[in-house]
Amino acid sequence: MARVRLLSTDFDGTLIGFGSDGRCTPALASVLAEHKRSGGLWAINTGRNLWHAQNGVASLEAPVEPDFLLTNEREIFHRTPDGRYVPEHHWNETCYRHHDELFRRAEPVFQKIRALASRHEGIDLIEEDNRPAGIITSSEGIMQEFVDFLEALDHDLEDFSYQRNTIYLRFSHAFYHKGSALGELSRITGIDPREIMAAGDHFNDIPMLDGRYAVHAACPSNSIPEVVATVRAAGGYHAGRVAADGVAEAWHHFSSTSRDV
Repeated sequence: MARVRLLSTDFDGTLIGFGSDGRCTPALASVLAEHKRSGGLWAINTGRNLWHAQNGVASLEAPVEPDFLLTNEREIFHRTPDGRYVPEHHWNETCYRHHDELFRRAEPVFQKIRALASRHEGIDLIEEDNRPAGIITSSEGIMQEFVDFLEALDHDLEDFSYQRNTIYLRFSHAFYHKGSALGELSRITGIDPREIMAAGDHFNDIPMLDGRYAVHAACPSNSIPEVVATVRAAGGYHAGRVAADGVAEAWHHFSSTSRDV
């Protein structure tokens, strides 16, 4: 099995456990430093926007900086030598255009979503540029109710989708998700999926954990059952440790496997 040349990690719930102080654990710090010394690249693949992701990286205080930030579950930014994160223009601009086109066509769907949110106290609709961008619910139970509502909507928009994580949901084009963004990063860097490890814990991580974009799929012990099932089906590694320590455990597992082959 090929060694890990590109490490793609979710952030919340995967690098930092919920309720933690947000700082890098010693086990993860050791792995990131060793990965960098061996010439490996690191991408944080997150649902956070760029500003929020950069704040999280600053709080993490890892021994190395991510080479890439994949944000909003679809955008790609690479780190310059002077420490700035700049967009991969072609991918990002194409992504924005496809979402603009989709959301114009989806206005009848959004009208139904607005109507539901207006009468449900547990659903807050988030709008950007006068269009719905996503929702925040007061509990994961209400989030499941909303997802059931979305799935039951009658429409002919095959490219209308969403990305979900705990009480947060973002409307999206079906082609764009953490997996397709990682696939584009694989193309940009020339790194084969057989040399990529991806780690995540929640619903929005599933597209990068099914084996298509990263052969080395992993999840920490705190992952939801759907993620664990996806990782196992892909022949990946379900760690026994929580969050960042689980990522470190998985990296060592795949690294030792590659040396043994």
